[in-house]
Amino acid sequence: MTEFTNRWQQNRSNESTSQKIKDAVNPQTDLRKKLVETDRSLNSQISKLDKTVAKMTEKEKSLFNRTTLAFQRHDTTQAHAYANELTEHRKAMKMVQGAKLSLEQVKLRLNTITDFGDLANVIAPVGQVVRTVRRNLQSVMPSANDTLSEINTGLEGMMQEIGTVPGMSMSFDTNGEEAEKILAEASVIAETKMAGTLPTIPDLPDQTPNTSI
Repeated sequence: MTEFTNRWQQNRSNESTSQKIKDAVNPQTDLRKKLVETDRSLNSQISKLDKTVAKMTEKEKSLFNRTTLAFQRHDTTQAHAYANELTEHRKAMKMVQGAKLSLEQVKLRLNTITDFGDLANVIAPVGQVVRTVRRNLQSVMPSANDTLSEINTGLEGMMQEIGTVPGMSMSFDTNGEEAEKILAEASVIAETKMAGTLPTIPDLPDQTPNTSI
């Protein structure tokens, strides 16, 4: 049983009998089940992203060493080629790291839900974050598309159910500011982590043909 389910049930234990009867005919039970499934999918995707970051880190070390060796050999052409590849690889690493951090924030927010009202407030921004992460990863990690699509579909389904509740009208276009905040914070943290652990690419001279024998 997940942490959020425990809290949701504890919250409901304080409800009156009449409220529990009312809840029996609303979508809360089904939504809790969908949240558990979404949490499981998020855990799986975060784990995959973590492994991808580890593999990309190993490749980054290899590219950096090749860049440094080419620079030491004064092979300017090769050094520039490796340096350019390393720069692009680090951009992809930052994107994957940022995606992982964003999904961790999505999971954290979903795990804070204790009742139906919390879900209504949280679901829109986290849905927008998942959509953005899915779009960003399409070029660097297409294997993540299916899982993120499944998560996104689940969130959209929950939003549709929330929308059937009288007085509630929701869409993924709402709460955009909160979604942007989550993504921006994740990007900054990812960049800071990389800056603190990855060595600086050597300054290379202007690219000229290597004429040494």
